[in-house]
Amino acid sequence: MTPTTPSPARPAARISTVPAADADGVSPIAPVVVRSSGGILTDVRVTNPEGRRVDGSLSRDRRTWTTTEPLGYGRRYAVAATATDPAGRTTSTDLAFTTLTPADTVYPSFMPSPDIRTVGVGQPLVVIYDKAPADRVAAEKALKVTTTPAVEGRWFWWDDRTLHYRPRDYWKPGTRIQVDAAVYGVDLGDGLYGETDRTLRLTVGPAKIAKVDDATKRMEVFVDGRKVRTIPVSMGMNREITVGGRAISFVTPSGTYVVQEKYPVKRMNSASYGLPTSYDLGYDKDIPLAVRISNEGVFVHSAPWSVADQGVRNVSHGCINIAPDAARWFYDTFSWGDIVTVTGTSTRLAPTDGFGDWNIPWPEWRKGSALA
Repeated sequence: MTPTTPSPARPAARISTVPAADADGVSPIAPVVVRSSGGILTDVRVTNPEGRRVDGSLSRDRRTWTTTEPLGYGRRYAVAATATDPAGRTTSTDLAFTTLTPADTVYPSFMPSPDIRTVGVGQPLVVIYDKAPADRVAAEKALKVTTTPAVEGRWFWWDDRTLHYRPRDYWKPGTRIQVDAAVYGVDLGDGLYGETDRTLRLTVGPAKIAKVDDATKRMEVFVDGRKVRTIPVSMGMNREITVGGRAISFVTPSGTYVVQEKYPVKRMNSASYGLPTSYDLGYDKDIPLAVRISNEGVFVHSAPWSVADQGVRNVSHGCINIAPDAARWFYDTFSWGDIVTVTGTSTRLAPTDGFGDWNIPWPEWRKGSALA
């Protein structure tokens, strides 16, 4: 008889992991992957320091296991895995690794706030980081805007912590918007990492645009393109005074404004912009039905004291005065993101005043992105 040579024994299953044993500075958003070659995984456990198991998913062929949730910063995780080969032999591994510890974390806030669900066609989307990211490119790439229908838009760095996003033209009524700030685990430079992911969801309401013309001293209000009301106005008087070497103009700037907030009653004080209340033109009083359209203090508000001037002459300190009944209608109708335009006055609205975004031409706006 011819002797036979026995087949070599197949090696037992082998287990590999990413990250490797004793790895340090591991990203908390990089998936932990456990693989088996020469066999299937029969048990995988990744646990945090308190012993809680991290969620994961096993592939259909049972050879790869992957975490399905992010890890924590500065935490040590244990990995225990067992694989079984076709002969029934088992192989096990136990190891640990540590995730990175940020020098500090950065939190993203939204404007409008997440409790506001419907906005006007002029609403910019704003993300404010509580600390200035050193890596603007990474900070901007972590932000994603999804709209239905799709629209061309771009982020613009307002300052070292703030980004504004808007489309080329006003939003279309009915547009659904989602802003995802996926910053957790993202390296924002100089040891800064995102603190948490956040999401903002909005719907664009009807197109409400109020057009104020200094030549006529009238406000024409349009809703979805149809003129629904004409309101006499009195704007800022054509006057300038100097206080402490600083010139203060009362002219209402021309430009495109966006409604920011509104108050049933707003305390207004001229000292807030450098004019002492003791001066002849100074004031400190409660103003009813005040709708803010500017950080510099321009409001559309009820002004029963100037009804005789409305539609005739400008007598205000810069606000847009309207009669009480019109003010009640405007207050009830206009809200976050609705548009007010002013034309015909001698000064221009600063693009950085409030939501002055629409006063920046689109080619210039595009250059404000860190990705330009």
